[in-house]
Amino acid sequence: MIRQVRLSDAAQLVSFKREVSSESKFLLTCPDEVEDIIDQRRMIALYLGDSRRIFLVAEYNNQIIGMITLSGSSRRRIMHKGELGISVRKQFWGKGIGSSLMEECLKIAKQKGFKKIQLEVMSNNNRAMALYKKFGFEVEGVKKKAVFIDNEYVDLVVMGKWLEDS
Repeated sequence: MIRQVRLSDAAQLVSFKREVSSESKFLLTCPDEVEDIIDQRRMIALYLGDSRRIFLVAEYNNQIIGMITLSGSSRRRIMHKGELGISVRKQFWGKGIGSSLMEECLKIAKQKGFKKIQLEVMSNNNRAMALYKKFGFEVEGVKKKAVFIDNEYVDLVVMGKWLEDS
């Protein structure tokens, strides 16, 4: 089930984020950098109280197994675009969870008047890039050596999708 996040999800989201950040090296956050429950509640409240933000979770057997966020700006020159982030528990990779989250988020983003969605993805994250390309995202640029992980630098690929064409 895909649904809007709730304040009561805070504790479960902290656990989810710690788990996914330890399962995958493709996230920018390390497990020990995940916010605590109080900060998570603040973040959820920020998303719920701002029409320029979207925060959805994927739930299976009452457990959060995926999440997607879209954050827009109130600055007039850039309020047409939103920055997207998505993560899914490794156990559920390849089962359509990411696609379901993406589909619902893009639908809501369009309803809210967003024109463009942008994201950044590590250049070696082929699975995620395939998902984004499936939804019409295109490579717009590369931030060279933007991430340092496992004693090496990795590029961040900037991808974007114009919602008007979809």
